[in-house]
Amino acid sequence: MKKLRLFLMITLGCAILAGCSSNKLSGDFNEEELKTTTEKVIQMLCNEEYDKIKEMSGQELIDAGVTDKIKEVWEPMAKDLGKFDSIDKEAVVGNGDQATVVIISKFENGNAQFTISYNKDMKLTGFYIK
Repeated sequence: MKKLRLFLMITLGCAILAGCSSNKLSGDFNEEELKTTTEKVIQMLCNEEYDKIKEMSGQELIDAGVTDKIKEVWEPMAKDLGKFDSIDKEAVVGNGDQATVVIISKFENGNAQFTISYNKDMKLTGFYIK
C-alpha cells in the first residue's frame, strides 16, 4: 500500500512540476467541467466502476496499471469511510498543460481528499486519495 501511495504521489508530483510556471488554469480547460468530471469520477469510485475510470485514464496511467492499484487502495478505505455523503470543498489549479482538481468529500465515518489531474484531452493523468 505504501508503494502505491508513493507511486500516485510521484505521478501527481510530475504532473504538477510539468507546469510549475503558473497556477492559472489554461484556456484549454473549463473549471466547471473539471469539477463535474471529478465528481463523476468519485461517484464511479464509490460505485466500484473501475473500468469506467480506466476508460477516462491517459495511456501512462493505463500502462502503469494504476486502475488496479486504485481498486487495491480504495476498497479498504471505502469500508472504513462508509457511505458517501457530500462534497465539502473543491479547488482547481492549473499546471501548464495540466489541470488538477482537489475535492474533499464527506462520508459516513470521515472525510477523503481526492486529487485528480487531467491533460488537455480530459484524460486522467494523476490520481491520489488521502
